[in-house]
Amino acid sequence: MAGNVLCHEPPEALFVPDSDPLIYYRAIIELASKILVPRGKLYFEINEAMGKPLSELLLTSGYTSVEIVNDLNNKERIIKGIKNE
Repeated sequence: MAGNVLCHEPPEALFVPDSDPLIYYRAIIELASKILVPRGKLYFEINEAMGKPLSELLLTSGYTSVEIVNDLNNKERIIKGIKNE
């Protein structure tokens, strides 16, 4: 991991249990299900290795129009979804 990331991000934001790498995304999605209005949008910056599993999590959590956006280096970096109801 780049040194500048380690210097400026809290460890809790960078390191998760290997057994549950989506733990924080799951918590945010659960909260968003309570506070987002129907058709509200949810965006995440993601690790390039988490696009597919996070896409599946959003879809099974009732989000539609789930889309992964690549960064300038063509790496999966953003994922977005729209709350269904």
